[in-house]
Amino acid sequence: MVFNYRLLVLVVLPTILTSSQANRYDGFKLYELSDDTGHEVQLLQYLQRHRPSCDVWALSKLGHKRVLVPPTLQKSVEKFFADYHVNYTLQVEDFGRCVGASRGLGVRGGPTDFCLFCFFVVRVYEARQKESLVTEGDGTFLNSFPTYEEINEYLMKLAMENFEWIRIRVIGWSVEGRPIRAITINPKKQDTIIVDAGVHAREWITVSAALYLIKKLIDDSDQYRMFHEYKWVIVPLVNPDGYMYSMSTDRYWRKNRRRYNGTCGGVDINRNFGYNWDAGAEEYANQCHAGYRGAAAFSEPETKALRSILDNNDEAKLYISLHSYGGYLIYPWTSSSSQVKNVANLRKIGVDAARAIWQYSKNEYKVGASSEILRYQATGTSIDYAYSVGIQLPFVLEIAEYGYSDFQPPAKAISELVKETFVGIKELVYGMRRLLAQNANTKGR
Repeated sequence: MVFNYRLLVLVVLPTILTSSQANRYDGFKLYELSDDTGHEVQLLQYLQRHRPSCDVWALSKLGHKRVLVPPTLQKSVEKFFADYHVNYTLQVEDFGRCVGASRGLGVRGGPTDFCLFCFFVVRVYEARQKESLVTEGDGTFLNSFPTYEEINEYLMKLAMENFEWIRIRVIGWSVEGRPIRAITINPKKQDTIIVDAGVHAREWITVSAALYLIKKLIDDSDQYRMFHEYKWVIVPLVNPDGYMYSMSTDRYWRKNRRRYNGTCGGVDINRNFGYNWDAGAEEYANQCHAGYRGAAAFSEPETKALRSILDNNDEAKLYISLHSYGGYLIYPWTSSSSQVKNVANLRKIGVDAARAIWQYSKNEYKVGASSEILRYQATGTSIDYAYSVGIQLPFVLEIAEYGYSDFQPPAKAISELVKETFVGIKELVYGMRRLLAQNANTKGR
């Protein structure tokens, strides 16, 4: 049987394009800045501070940066770029149209040839109808992104099937009253490794990576026996409200779902921790800013929930916070240009992990402190707080982008990205272990 794809496009697209996401972004334009001099970073920071409705996606990404601009600001933003001699290209003419077409299909529109994109959307859509949300029989969420309910069902199932060495508990409740769960593997062990994911709502791939890590620790325990010398505390979804809102209403939502009297809402959980919470970053004090830090340090229940894990495991050997996208291994400080005391150890472990990822996937990960490799400082972050309470090896592992997929990698890329992330986590553990052995030998002399 031969399908008439042209006719099928005409039938399918009207339904797709009526989504609320398409309406939300109608007329928005996506600009890409190609300079990499540091000059454009300062300009984008200024733009974020004074025009918070402009959403800068890749400020932390070396090379090309992208900014999503609403219709009312496009002329002024283009003039701003021209006045400061910033080279840019118009990546997407009408972002609402692209979001509408890719809504729920695991892909996003490219910058050119929209009609050709729609042609392939149908093929992807047909393929997706044949995929189950969870890979049959293994539960690793490699085909597409799980819902909040499916994540909880999966964790509860694991805990019941492996009750002798797995614990699951609620560590807090979100702004909208949803439980935030942590899973502990090998609870009787002393040395602890902490991993969290899903802090930023739109970074779905981090949740998949955390679930894949849990699955590997359980199913491949014989292969990774060394990992079971440690207690693992994993929080696979810190921000359930934002995650669900990103899935249902606004794919590019970043913050939690804190409500305010004004037109803007939400707090960036990773700007709400108590260490250097309000240290000079004025833009983070604006409620409309994507990185709004909140009314006070630890004002958000999601932050408090994660703090409880960090405070109760302040002697943890390693802390990994999963984010996307960019391809970075970041260590403290993020809020200052000064160096932490054990920066040499952090850098050595990070470089080894980056090298392992490169050997596995040929994705290049940059290693360093925020001011060193990202050219800006972020306050109130979880890794700075973790270091301040005594966790000596805290890292952000910011998962690399798949092509030009930004926060929305296609379904076919999920497996590649989570396996790549597992390689990075594995090497961070190896590096931690080597460092501990070296320190033990030094003390024994």
